[in-house]
Amino acid sequence: MMRDFVVQKRLILGGLALLLLADGALAYFSMKMSVPRDTREQMLTAQSRQVALVKADIERAKKIQQAMPDVLRKFDDFEATLLPAKKGYSVISQEMDEYAKDAHVLVEDVKFREKDVAGRNLSEVEIESTVSGDYSGIVVFLNHLQRSKDVYIIDELAVDLQTQGQAVPGSLRVNLHLRTYFRKA
Repeated sequence: MMRDFVVQKRLILGGLALLLLADGALAYFSMKMSVPRDTREQMLTAQSRQVALVKADIERAKKIQQAMPDVLRKFDDFEATLLPAKKGYSVISQEMDEYAKDAHVLVEDVKFREKDVAGRNLSEVEIESTVSGDYSGIVVFLNHLQRSKDVYIIDELAVDLQTQGQAVPGSLRVNLHLRTYFRKA
């Protein structure tokens, strides 16, 4: 009797294990079947798009690489138009004086600070000055700087608020901060 019980227990456990294995296999196949086949096609499409983007990036990089000598030549041509450092300061001073005279403004306190541009045969020159005059004269002066054959980059304009005791009512004082570049000899 005891032996029949042990055999019966083993048969029940074996049948239960067999049912669990079959249930697991059916769950696996059910999960596989529920995944739509489109995802594979979508993945392939997405990967194809990614490959096309990478190829486009490579083509763009090749075009940039081919255009690089022309861009460098244009930089060199531009640098050749810059004033040489030996006479640059006097040319700038003379030019600013001419523009000020034409615009009927007064340029005062002109200060130059020079520093080298890394990797190039250039010097960057920061110019600070004060321009006094009426509004339209200051605008004309700035337009002259902007249209000059020499390169001027205006970094900052600040109206000086200390206008008490002005000789001419309605005149402005503008603190001007600009940059230019010189070729080194």
